[in-house]
Amino acid sequence: MAPNVSPTASPGLLLPPKNRHGLRTTAKVLAFLALLAVFIIWPSYLHHQNLMVALGGPGYLPDTDPYPNKPYVIPAARDNNLPDTTPFADKPYVRPAAHDKKRRPLNILILYPDDWRHDSIGDEHPERVRTPFLSRLAREGVRFTHNCVTTSICWISRATLFTGQYASRHGATRLYCPTFQKKENWEATWPYLLQRAGYWVGHVGKWQFWETPNSLFNHTKFFEGKHWHGKEHAADMARDEAVMFLRKRPKEKPFALTVAFYPPKPVGSSYEPGEQWSPDAVHKKMYKNFTYEEPYNVTEAQTKLPWFLQRKGAGIGRYRERFGSKLQYQESLRNYHALITHVDEACEAIVDELKKEDIYDDTMIIFTTDNGMMLSRHGLAGKWHPFEEAIRVPLIVRDPRMAAATTGNLDDSFTLNIDLAATVLGAAGLDPHPAIQGRDIAELYLSEGSHIDPPWRNEFFYEFPNEDMVSATALVQKDWKYTFWPMHGLEQLFHLAEDPYELEDLIKIKRGATKYDGPHNERLAEMRARHDELKDEAKGETEAPQCIKPPK
Repeated sequence: MAPNVSPTASPGLLLPPKNRHGLRTTAKVLAFLALLAVFIIWPSYLHHQNLMVALGGPGYLPDTDPYPNKPYVIPAARDNNLPDTTPFADKPYVRPAAHDKKRRPLNILILYPDDWRHDSIGDEHPERVRTPFLSRLAREGVRFTHNCVTTSICWISRATLFTGQYASRHGATRLYCPTFQKKENWEATWPYLLQRAGYWVGHVGKWQFWETPNSLFNHTKFFEGKHWHGKEHAADMARDEAVMFLRKRPKEKPFALTVAFYPPKPVGSSYEPGEQWSPDAVHKKMYKNFTYEEPYNVTEAQTKLPWFLQRKGAGIGRYRERFGSKLQYQESLRNYHALITHVDEACEAIVDELKKEDIYDDTMIIFTTDNGMMLSRHGLAGKWHPFEEAIRVPLIVRDPRMAAATTGNLDDSFTLNIDLAATVLGAAGLDPHPAIQGRDIAELYLSEGSHIDPPWRNEFFYEFPNEDMVSATALVQKDWKYTFWPMHGLEQLFHLAEDPYELEDLIKIKRGATKYDGPHNERLAEMRARHDELKDEAKGETEAPQCIKPPK
């Protein structure tokens, strides 16, 4: 029997009413599944990919095509006009009122590589690494030997760089949730405040949050996730984009530029010796004959870790991949330091452009990094935990306002990454936003012996709030460190003056124990109380911004 349909019906609808109902039901199910994939499965996949990239795991694997040595030329393909994307783009530059001659507005250049430990500077350890440019820059400025991050992981440090806030205050603890980009939060950051004051502000290289914040800056160019992009190395791309920014910026405006190098961060997941770091042939050859000695018995040190760090986790897993054998250890460190030398040369090329444009002495240069690296210390890889190797990072500041007697100094003050926002604004002649928790580091080198009021900090609070891994907090002083692992209720106490590698926990509370009773009772009680006090100060009275919807 022929189906009962209109002679004008579409051939696609030649179905009995019962089957047409089934088709509509099937279509609804398929539509639902499509929405599920778009809003849940795909973001979850990307979150996994990007988290693995952030941890140095599999995600975006490097293109390891050899990169031939070639003269420094900006590629024509990227020689485009800078976008005019911010609400302040057409605003004429009005020189901010400076409080005194030492606060005259300066250009600002921030050189910001990834995963670079505090002691990977050549003048301190020439047997380990070559950084001739950074060594010269330090002689023209001040190098801060006890500069630390308040959270040792890439994306949280980047949020802190722009906000001058602890993670517990800015709330950007998830890779997919840049809460500081929300309008009311962004208006307290130094990129926004500088643009409002007439600065031309750019960011090139790594962004980390996998958003497209082009409207937040006057110029952006993002590339991350690997060392090689085709046949071009990420260090060279960052160099070229920075030089292009300097050449094409509006010359009538002051500028601020962040150059976020992806190297020397490891990429991928591999047991092949040194493969997670991919230098070019020229820089790899420089380290062919370098040999690296372990500072202590790493295998024994691993047995002294808290039990939960010994058993599993990214730290011990990455250690086995990167440093598990002698050959892995040597090749990994050779390639890691080869990337550092490459970035050192790229930084020099950018600064040379300042000199060519005759603005070198009108520009504050800040070199620092987002976090340190364990590099096999304690039998761990990665960062995250409150060990000195993970939380201490380089900081070199070259400031034209410095007195000649100040240049070349080493300063052991506790400077923090929360201080960078106030320092940048100070260089522009602007006061810090009330939301900024750090201080202007220039106080330390422009005081010229006068009293700093209030006195500079002699301790600080460290936090790692990400419970996807192992959260931790710490009170860090020059001679002592108190560490708390909240997921396990474990406390540790280290006497850094006598035990700089943090190998001997003075409390030694074993698994299953609930209380320490011994010779360090008084110090433990004091440091625990101070830790809790600084923790409350870091968080503040208001709740940190939270993600209110699934990440895009």
